Amino acid sequence: MTILKEFLDQDAPTRVRVLTGEDADGDRRGDKQVIARSDCTYYCPDEATARRCIESLRESDERLRSRRDELMLWDWQSTYFEPEKDNPNGGGTVLLGVAWYDRAFFDERRDAWFGRMHQEIYKQLGIPLENITVDHWVRLAA
Repeated sequence: MTILKEFLDQDAPTRVRVLTGEDADGDRRGDKQVIARSDCTYYCPDEATARRCIESLRESDERLRSRRDELMLWDWQSTYFEPEKDNPNGGGTVLLGVAWYDRAFFDERRDAWFGRMHQEIYKQLGIPLENITVDHWVRLAA
């Protein structure tokens, strides 16, 4: 029996990587040092909402990656989808990490997810604020 089959048989939560971020692409990160990380979750009640969320993140990643390297003060980490067990509508949670490379920029922008622009995006996607969590982690030492 494979490890995957063993845990699937135990109804273990399954996450599928849907977008590759800087944590899984060494060339993308380069020699930048991650000084902080944000873990974000977006609960999507159905498959259509999850697809809109993932597509929005993909488009955002493309815009971000078109910037010059010296403007890359943060980057997306890989994005995962974890289906909600027994959700007949195909919903679940989209999980995303943000890598921060500049402490001052992190301190200034860490709560951007709650700003007016992001709230409008969430509204268009159909994800209410109560279905979003963001936890920040700061590296204490290198």
